[in-house]
Amino acid sequence: MENNYQLSRIHNYVMGLMSKEEMYAIEREALQDPFLQDAIDGYKMQQGVDAKQLSILQQRLARRVETQKMDNNRRFFGWQRLTVALAAAVLFVVACSLVFFKFFSSQQEKKTEVILMEQQLRVDSRTLAKNDAIPEMGWPQFNEELNSEVRDVLSTEDVIVRFNVENGLATAITVAGTSSSEVGSAIIEFVRDKVKWNGTRGEIRIEIDSKE
Repeated sequence: MENNYQLSRIHNYVMGLMSKEEMYAIEREALQDPFLQDAIDGYKMQQGVDAKQLSILQQRLARRVETQKMDNNRRFFGWQRLTVALAAAVLFVVACSLVFFKFFSSQQEKKTEVILMEQQLRVDSRTLAKNDAIPEMGWPQFNEELNSEVRDVLSTEDVIVRFNVENGLATAITVAGTSSSEVGSAIIEFVRDKVKWNGTRGEIRIEIDSKE
């Protein structure tokens, strides 16, 4: 039906049976459709073609237009897929880089913290004989936390701390071996308020080194 309609339009155009508006319309189409223009020119030269010949020409035109559309779609979707794949690859690389650098930085920070702690640890505490008081946190952590309490002390101290243990808390605390009230107060407060104890009686020697 469409071929017959196109054939009829070409025939009417060539024979001058169209209105001016219809003639302008088919001429505009022919400017954008080389096969339509060829069909019109051929019709004029042969003073008419049969419907079979024109139908073959139109079929060729339709196949060519469809092929061009398919090629354009393949190129478009090919570039589109390539663009999406490249974007996904870039995002994957960026995500992996962020995870790697975050992990690496975290490990470096932890290593730095440990080194600084070892360099700045200036306290060494040990229990004296015939005393059973032991901090629940253990002596290494006891030293680390006490080190934080006295980190601003610039002098060397060798302190003896004596106390009793009641319900896990230090009582009747005495400090000997220091002339600094600041050091004595800091040690008493730490032993009394910040440490849970096992045992009944404690006598601890605390050595504070002034070297950074």
